[in-house]
Amino acid sequence: MRDIIQLLRERIEQGLLTILIKIKDHRGDPLNEQADRWADEGRQSENNRWSLPSNRPIFYRTDNGTTHRSPMNPTVNKRINLQISQRQLNSHTGSTANFLTRKDSSRDLLGKFHKDRSVWIRARRRVLQCVSYQFPCALQLKQWGILNEVKCRLCEKNYKERNIPEPPDTVESVGHIQCYCPTLQLPRIAIHHGIWRELMFWIWKSSTELNNASEPQWHFPSALSP
Repeated sequence: MRDIIQLLRERIEQGLLTILIKIKDHRGDPLNEQADRWADEGRQSENNRWSLPSNRPIFYRTDNGTTHRSPMNPTVNKRINLQISQRQLNSHTGSTANFLTRKDSSRDLLGKFHKDRSVWIRARRRVLQCVSYQFPCALQLKQWGILNEVKCRLCEKNYKERNIPEPPDTVESVGHIQCYCPTLQLPRIAIHHGIWRELMFWIWKSSTELNNASEPQWHFPSALSP
């Protein structure tokens, strides 16, 4: 195989065109039959090089005192990316780095959410955008040079229609969209109610404590609209 690759390199250096054509085996093609004979002779030869070490890099890692060695594979690639991300996070001191380095309650939970294929891909993408300060709000788009203004267009339209003086802090940031924009008040309330119902349902479903009537002790009669 090395001789063939060397021949191909020489042809490339000479500017020659090489066309590879797949030939089905055992069809009587003379060159294919000759290649089969050469393969048989190579396996039976005492000078074969099949047992020699390959040129692939070997990676070593230690888990719980046990050393493992293997070539590049998905597990090795994952561990390399994890080590790189940890080293990069240690060089940052912002709120995003603090969030991602907080064990158990943030980074692990975020990883499980991102791997959950039952979650809509847009929802997973939005979470990552918010955590990494890449959410395409007006403030971020201005930093990228796409927009010239950082004002919330929904707030501006709402205040003009109601003839109300526009407040000075109507910058369209992620926090403004999630908490302050009056135009998005009803969607925010609906989302909060949906989260509340989901939490209460799973607390009730996962409860194992029973009352005197042999019913789940944790029961939350919800006054929210269905």
